[in-house]
Amino acid sequence: MKVYVSVDMEGVAGVASWPQVEPKDPAYALAREWMIEETNAAVEGAVEAGATEILVNDSHDGMRNLPLDRLRPPARLITGSLKPLSMMAGLDASFDAVLFVGYHARGGSEGTLAHTWSSSVTGVRLNGLEVGEWGLNAMIAGHFGVPVVLVTGDDRLAEEVREGLPGAERVVVKQALSRYAALSLPREEATAAIRRGAAQGVARARSVAPFRPSLPIRLEVDFGSPERADEAATLPRAERLGALSVAYTAADAMEAWRAFYSFMALAAYAS
Repeated sequence: MKVYVSVDMEGVAGVASWPQVEPKDPAYALAREWMIEETNAAVEGAVEAGATEILVNDSHDGMRNLPLDRLRPPARLITGSLKPLSMMAGLDASFDAVLFVGYHARGGSEGTLAHTWSSSVTGVRLNGLEVGEWGLNAMIAGHFGVPVVLVTGDDRLAEEVREGLPGAERVVVKQALSRYAALSLPREEATAAIRRGAAQGVARARSVAPFRPSLPIRLEVDFGSPERADEAATLPRAERLGALSVAYTAADAMEAWRAFYSFMALAAYAS
């Protein structure tokens, strides 16, 4: 059985501030250890459920957080940025299940460190469904016919994914108290819960439906400032919905993903 693990950092237990997830800050080192622990817990759970091949994709910031020599076998690691499909690099139809570890709630929500790709984004919708990074990444997995069977993070994230990913195990490792505060499980309890959730999710993978928005896919993105929407709206075939919002109608999930990525790249020129 072949399992794919996409690992972010803002949803890790004990993490509740930007300094903790920024590599140049002294607070980062400990949070990185926790990220490694939660990644290994997911790997161990997947192995317990029969996984024989595991690919871990470092999906936070510059994507150079997870050291290869600290990952449990048989995990292989994709590290580094500017890679095709970003947080879902390396995924294809040969995989049986996808795990999202350390994920966070969508931009515009009340989750701890909530955002979608950039702090400039306040909302993203796929065919009207509000999603965060989890939804965009699950859409890519669905394109390949692979189900998302585990999502770990705070309680706000768990509520978000209930509609879009009803078959996924939802492991809550912390309660969001505010944007910069969270009540976390003890580290051992958090990793044990992730290990159990990964094992249960992988064991049920064949019965979990992939996330496949109906085609064509209507992508809508809300920005926090008009100038970012101005830049994003220069993408060919983009539609301007108002001062802060743009839209794009895509033939399939890969085109929708590329449109979102292009919106982000163009909007960055307004910073």
